[in-house]
Amino acid sequence: MNLRQFGHTWALIFLVTLPLFGQSVEFYPLESIQPGQTGYGKTVFEGTRVDTFQVEILGVLKNVGPKQNMILARLSGGPIARTGVFAGMSGSPVYIEDKLIGAVAYAFPFAKEPIAGITPIREMVDIFKEKPESGPRRARRVNPDKMYDVAQLPSFLSHFELPQFFVEPSLTRGQDLGRLQPIATPLNLSGFSPRSIQQFSSQLELLGLVPVRGMGTARMEAYEDVPLQAGSTITVQLVRGDIEVSASGTATHIEGDRIYGFGHPFLSIGTTDLPLNKGAVLTIIPNLMTSEKVSVTLEPIGSIKQDRATGIMGVAGEEAQLIPVRLRLHTSRNEVKELNFEVVTDNFLTPFLMSFTVHSSIVSSERSIGDQTIQVKCTISIKGQSDVNFESSVSDLVSSPVFAALAAASPVNFLLNSGFEELVMEKIDVEITAVEQTREATVETIWQDRLEVDPGEEVHLTVFLRQSNGDTIIKKYPVKIPEEITPGPLKIVVADGMSLTREDAETGVGEFIPESLPQLIKAINNLKKNDRLYIRLVREQAGAIISGEGMPDLPPSLLALYSSRKTSGELKSMGEVIYVEHELPATEFVLHGRQEISVNVK
Repeated sequence: MNLRQFGHTWALIFLVTLPLFGQSVEFYPLESIQPGQTGYGKTVFEGTRVDTFQVEILGVLKNVGPKQNMILARLSGGPIARTGVFAGMSGSPVYIEDKLIGAVAYAFPFAKEPIAGITPIREMVDIFKEKPESGPRRARRVNPDKMYDVAQLPSFLSHFELPQFFVEPSLTRGQDLGRLQPIATPLNLSGFSPRSIQQFSSQLELLGLVPVRGMGTARMEAYEDVPLQAGSTITVQLVRGDIEVSASGTATHIEGDRIYGFGHPFLSIGTTDLPLNKGAVLTIIPNLMTSEKVSVTLEPIGSIKQDRATGIMGVAGEEAQLIPVRLRLHTSRNEVKELNFEVVTDNFLTPFLMSFTVHSSIVSSERSIGDQTIQVKCTISIKGQSDVNFESSVSDLVSSPVFAALAAASPVNFLLNSGFEELVMEKIDVEITAVEQTREATVETIWQDRLEVDPGEEVHLTVFLRQSNGDTIIKKYPVKIPEEITPGPLKIVVADGMSLTREDAETGVGEFIPESLPQLIKAINNLKKNDRLYIRLVREQAGAIISGEGMPDLPPSLLALYSSRKTSGELKSMGEVIYVEHELPATEFVLHGRQEISVNVK
């Protein structure tokens, strides 16, 4: 049985058992809550059994955010005295007089007492009443130079900030505890290299995620089969298969087929489609910084559809659409290691998780520091379209695994953020080849066999490449001059792919807004590679760039006609015209450098 069939099976089982735990519960009015009131909360301390803890109300914080309030309370009971408010507790429901008031969701960093912020339940439910409106997405401008950039965490984090709320010391018995912030969410990682976790941990923590290594999926038979209910552990499964990533929290409220949890944003990604599973707790690890719940993922129960300011909302029985990934690593020891897994579909999460998994697969088998060259090939199958093919090579003493991981994720990132809603990724294949050598070469100089040439004749070039070890490689290439070219000086440029890509970015060649998905796929497939040379025939001459393509020899009348399209931003004038460009065969080197010569066309 494959992963998709497994998910369908459990979804059917879930629908059969749904009435057992979809019970109605009254909400306690926020305006009736007073300091000194006592109540209780529900959460899982071990296994799947839901236990209770005690709650003392300290007060209500009004308008901590736009139309947001917060209940401040002191917690006690169970292991809370030694753990404090712990990661994974987010979403634990709290009751007064058996009526639900909200979810434990916020805490003070380094607090000596277990004081928590509770998100009112009405605010958790009401934010998901209306379906969010979404306007048509616009196609993203294509800039070949930018296609090599990945929306990795640093760029995402520049727009991401964990909500924090100041609390008057009078509500905490005169203690200035600082600011309330969301309780950290444990991110359970299985099949990952410790070095890779360390590489990404600081970025994850900025998102409020605490990496927990070695926790994966468990069989339900190992735990008491307790129906999902308020207080049960839930996990958001981001990657499943040979490697696994899941975030854990607590279910707050179940109403019909809707499941509410966390009480604060997971990643605040809005409308989404993430697998929602039951979970079981192995233990709670006390820690002076952040105590954390160590949990495992159990069977699927539905899909998270919304992730917003006051929590997450999932729908029972729904199945999230994941992307199958096959990752093959050809090691420097002539071994082949293969990983098969599925990853969620999300504009931010998918490229980040791809870079995380690729980096882990490399550093688990290869050196992190020292001479190294890594080649990455990525093939993306898109429903109803041609495959997307992307290649890149990196050679570095320190950062090769990081750059290789970003290279594997870059086409995924660009496609998902392209603005084409009909884009459906059916599978991703990644091939990685590593060698423990620095394989770099620089274009040092070029020679030509003649200075003048007739249209249709060939110029023979000799290219000298200097390796990083000082050795020289000599390559010979014939270049045919176009038969239709007019007399005059002509430049012949020999350069690596990245140098030409950066050069084009300055002039606007290749930059355009794609009008269709096939046009975007063609642009990605035509990206220049950094393991091969390119030969260009260039002449200083007035022309135009239209939708990213150079148009030489335009008559003044046509140039004026195209100029009428300037309002669309898709026409640019240029002083140089590219007549011909040749891509030369791939080499085993990462190439650098640019050289040019001139010939006169008679």
